[in-house]
Amino acid sequence: LNSTDRQIIFSCSWPAYQVEKGQKPNYRKIAEFCNMWRNYNDIADSWDSVTSIVDYYASVQHDLVAASGPGRWSDPDMLMIGNYGLSLDQSRAQMALWAILAAPLFMSTDLRTMRPEHKAILTNSRVIAINQDPLGRMGYRVYNEKKIEIWIRSVAPLAHDGSSSAAIVFFNRRDMGGPVNVTVQLSSLGLNYFAGYTFTDLYDSAAEPFSVEPEEHLEAFVNPSGVVMYKAVPRNDTLS
Repeated sequence: LNSTDRQIIFSCSWPAYQVEKGQKPNYRKIAEFCNMWRNYNDIADSWDSVTSIVDYYASVQHDLVAASGPGRWSDPDMLMIGNYGLSLDQSRAQMALWAILAAPLFMSTDLRTMRPEHKAILTNSRVIAINQDPLGRMGYRVYNEKKIEIWIRSVAPLAHDGSSSAAIVFFNRRDMGGPVNVTVQLSSLGLNYFAGYTFTDLYDSAAEPFSVEPEEHLEAFVNPSGVVMYKAVPRNDTLS
């Protein structure tokens, strides 16, 4: 493929068959030959299917993160946004988590009948920018308590000392009740840049950016089966 002088992505499905048989794929070796690889069950148009894939990725995230990078991506399968199995909150959640995972974004819906609110999710340029971040680093789960999860991914720009920006997803796995107030100290997420960070809400374009320092707490109100997604950029620095 490389000798054709054409840009071709080589996608491998066989790691998923290894998982199905109870074998452990060697993702570092797979990444030497494949640009992207499937490694779990085919997705279906249901929230249970989406969350089962998310759970699997969390269970093997250390192996996947170590193997992933520019030109080497894990493929959790297609986006179900725009079909009938996911609510709007669940659709935002899948888009956010696939962006954190640096996953290939394949739509699986009828573009002719897509509702405007689903189109808005799929064309959210700020979330897509996280997915396409040039550092190519895969994100991972850093918190999982009482059906509340926090996922994080290192992204550009970098501060002069090498500290990265970050994409952060607060994920509410509860399926009933109202929004949950999630609060976490920034340093516990590994965000320790001395001058703090400027935060932007990637789904609420009307929200004003705000600043948080490492010893302070980051707060979000997260709908059931929903997410809040931020980008945090180091403050008061020359960025690259």
